[in-house]
Amino acid sequence: MNSWVRIIRPVNGIMGIVGTVVSAIIALGIDLTPRLVTVAIASVCVFLVISGGNVINDIVDVETDRINHPERPLPSGKISRNAALYFSVFSFGLAIVLSALFISVYSVILVILAEGLLVSYEIKTKKLGLTGNITISILVGLIFIFGGVSVGVVTRMVLLFIMATLANFSREIIKDIQDMEGDVDRKTFPRLHGVKSSAIIAIASVVAAVATSFVPYLLSIFNIYYIYAVVVSDVFFLISAALITRDAKRSQNVSKLAMILGLVSFAVGGVT
Repeated sequence: MNSWVRIIRPVNGIMGIVGTVVSAIIALGIDLTPRLVTVAIASVCVFLVISGGNVINDIVDVETDRINHPERPLPSGKISRNAALYFSVFSFGLAIVLSALFISVYSVILVILAEGLLVSYEIKTKKLGLTGNITISILVGLIFIFGGVSVGVVTRMVLLFIMATLANFSREIIKDIQDMEGDVDRKTFPRLHGVKSSAIIAIASVVAAVATSFVPYLLSIFNIYYIYAVVVSDVFFLISAALITRDAKRSQNVSKLAMILGLVSFAVGGVT
């Protein structure tokens, strides 16, 4: 695998693009032709921010990776630390410029906010337990706000932001439960308070996300087909919650599937 592809981790960026496009569909309907260029540029901005954040992650973790993952691009010397840093600055800067030139001032604010949260997460908050979990979850939710802002529709995206943030927060907690033994240098909630307390918080977040998932239909934001699709996603979220204390790895995988299905349900609900 190409070293730059590995450090950028494009799958994460592609998922961000999907979230952006789904947001545009929810805002405008299935025909994006009138705003296709704007949606495309917004998608590129999201990809750039996520890619830059992934590279910063590897820069910050390079010393740890020399021991745990010496084959990765930075510790192996395939990519220099300076080259990685320049790439991150370029990616972040280009996202700001594209947003300013082709979208709106509000999109610029969101891009700068996301970049600030990513940097603060890598430098500080990812070692602070719930603060780090909340930061990442907000970043996931912001993709929907950004997608809406890019096409001038924001209000209906707030509910999606809330649902995505709650769902991802649960998944972040589950991941920390799964990684408890390896997170010796991080003050994760499971390490500080144990699996039981962590599971309660994760389950509460899942239940809140599931309960909130019906609101867009009740407010006539989404069509009836959304309900059929989101129920499937909700079932998998609840299965994930039930598995937390028994098999955290399996719970995390089921949660990931549930989030993908949730994204599909958003797209289905937004098609008019």
